[in-house]
Amino acid sequence: SAAVYGTKGVIEIPYPFWCPTEIKVTKMTGPGSQQMSEPKVFHFPLPAKVGALQCTDNKGSAIIPGFNFVHSEGLWYEAAEVNRCFLNGLLESPLFPSSQCHDILRLVS
Repeated sequence: SAAVYGTKGVIEIPYPFWCPTEIKVTKMTGPGSQQMSEPKVFHFPLPAKVGALQCTDNKGSAIIPGFNFVHSEGLWYEAAEVNRCFLNGLLESPLFPSSQCHDILRLVS
């Protein structure tokens, strides 16, 4: 799990934080941010009907190995956006440009 604490509230992200299906946001107000609102939960369902790709073993038999990580099917959203950008000749996604990525990295480091 992960949590982000700021001057205006807290964002809690349960396991697996790399692909959560919900987040909880608690807003804080008042002197020293001591007044906390009731937490609000946002749900992000995993995409339906996304499965691991079929491949073959060393004998040529078809196998479906499954995913490497919990909620890996949630990475479909990122893969679909990469595919959309590639097909449209884009070098970056307008939904998450490199400038925004750099801003986040500056905050983290």
